Formats: sequence, structure tokens, C-alpha cells
Amino acid sequence: MSEFARSAEGRASSRLDWVDTARGFCIILVVLMHVAGGLQIALERESWIGPFIDWAKQFRMPGFFLLSGLFASRLIGKSWPEFLDRRIVPLVYLYLLWLAIHSLLKFRSWGEGDAAALFGSYALGLIQPFGLLWFIYLLAVFFVVTKAMRGYPLVTWLVAAAIATVPVTTGWLLVDAFAAYFVFFLSGALFTPAIFRFADWVREHRTAALKLWLVWAAASALLAGLFGYQTLHETFAADLVLGHAGALGVIAFSALFAGHLGWIAYCGRNSLPIYLAFFIPMAATRIALIRTDLEFDVGTASLLLTLLCVALPLVLHRLVGGTMLRFLFERPRWFRLSFAGRRSAEAAAHRSAAIMEGRSALPLKSPAER
Repeated sequence: MSEFARSAEGRASSRLDWVDTARGFCIILVVLMHVAGGLQIALERESWIGPFIDWAKQFRMPGFFLLSGLFASRLIGKSWPEFLDRRIVPLVYLYLLWLAIHSLLKFRSWGEGDAAALFGSYALGLIQPFGLLWFIYLLAVFFVVTKAMRGYPLVTWLVAAAIATVPVTTGWLLVDAFAAYFVFFLSGALFTPAIFRFADWVREHRTAALKLWLVWAAASALLAGLFGYQTLHETFAADLVLGHAGALGVIAFSALFAGHLGWIAYCGRNSLPIYLAFFIPMAATRIALIRTDLEFDVGTASLLLTLLCVALPLVLHRLVGGTMLRFLFERPRWFRLSFAGRRSAEAAAHRSAAIMEGRSALPLKSPAER
């Protein structure tokens, strides 16, 4: 068994509350950055929340990708067909579906474009991750590359770390984002036991951990204030070091306060619906605010709109669950690899045979649950 496959054994095999809390913080920061950034650009005004966003840029996406890699090892050790069906196909389905939704909303009136432009935009999204959906696209790529290189974990990590020491700017988001963030996903997948031990240490030494967290927060905020995110981003190895330090900072804070921030943990458990759908209320409220011509504080408005843009996708997700519209966030049965259907049929045949033989059949998990 490879190092990647071994790293998910033990405690990492079950969902922990601090993981949900950390994911919740990261997805809220993602929404806040887009909401505030969009308002500032549209209104051509800076706000007091700008320095906070610059500080959070050091760890927001590195933390998100590192957390996404934590449980990767449970899947990459499986056969390619099962791995693709359980991890990659669902991401592909959601990306293709929401790429279509984004494209249709972008060309909401045919006066702004035509059918050729619409299909051209969709086709481009197949090779160039589209707008806000790039995280889904890159996540699928990271999983595939990690599984393909599972026999060389440390070498893969060292190469990814070396690439991440300098910014890569080819103009193609797939290449640039892969170079910037793949190392953090690998860190989550390869160093899972160490990360969980760190979270355990934080919980067992709360006072010392809080002091350590305050030192990190002050130091990273000072760096962001003195130099600015862009300068740090262009400094050799700064993203690599600050990204990992920031991800550990998010984990430490989440481990300290997990269990006391249930609504953030709930956001973490439902981060995918938030990520997929928050752009709809964000775009609608931004247009409405701009058209009112009212004077308002951009920072305060950004915070309020962030809460709205997080809450509405959660409400939508809850409303469509169990209905015919659940396809918006859940892969339908027909969108599966053929082998998955065969395994379901085999499971059903096994249960039928057990009943016919007059013995009680053990409950068999579906392919999606294994």
C-alpha cells in the first residue's frame, strides 16, 4: 500500500468537527472575497475590509485545498474505475451542469450574445476553468494526478513544492492554479496523520496553542500590511511557506473552537452547494445595490451580503433535497460509470439469493457508500 493510501487510516477515516469548521471558515472567506472584491470594482471604491481580505489571501485557498486532500487517500488506493466513479465523475457532473447554468445566466438575453457565443463560451470552459468554478475543475485534476503518482509521493510533493516557489503566469488558469495550489492538496493527502496529530495537540494544549495562533496571526497580518499581498506573492517561496503556515493557522483556530461554532461547521459540511450557487445572489444583490444609487459603507455591505450569499444556497440545497431538483447538487443515478451499475445489480442479486436460501442477508453498502 502506498504512503498516500496509508495516510488515511485511523482517525482520518472519520469526519471530525474541526475539519468541518475549517472548511466552513474557508468557504465563507471565499464568498467574502468575491462579494467585497466585486463591489469595490463595480463602485470603484476601497473599503476597510480590503486589508483583511489581503491577509486572508495568504491562507484561504491553500487551506481549502489542503483540507480537500485530507481524505483523498481513502479513494486513491482503490481501482481506477471505482475511483473515477466515486470521486471524479461527481465533480465532472457538477462542473458541466453549473458551467451550463453560468453560461446561460451570462447570456441571459440574446441581445448580449448569440447561440454561437454561448456554445463557444461553454466549449472554452471545458479546457479553461470557467470563472468561479475553477476550484471544482482543479480538484478533479488534483485527484487524478495524485492517484497517477501515488507510487512516488515524496518525489511528487518535492516537485510540486519547487514549482510553487515562484508564481507561474501563463494566462491559462488550469496551468497557473495547478502550479500554485497542487502542493497544498498533496500536503493534505501525504501528511494527514501529522495534521491530525497537530489538531489533537491543539486541543490538548489549548493555552499554548492559542498563544501560538496569536503569534502567527499577528506576524502574517504584519507582513500583509507592510508588503501587501502582491509583493509577498511575487517573493520566492513566500506563497509556499505562508500558505502552509496559514493552513495550519486555520486548523489550529478550528480545533480550538470546534463545537462552539456549529453554524460554521454546517457551512463546512455543505461547502459544495455554497460554492456552486453563491454567485447567483451575489450578482443579483450587486446589481440591485448599484442601481439604487444609495450611499453605503462597502465593507459593512460586503459582510451583510456575504451572510446572504452563504445562507441562500444552503436554503436552496435544503429545499431541493429529496425533490426532482436535487440534481442541482447531487449526481443522478444515470450519471455513473457502467461498472457501478453492475455492482449494484450484484449486490441486489446477493440479497435475493440470501432471502431465497432462508437466511438473513447482511446489509450491503451501495457503491456510493463503500
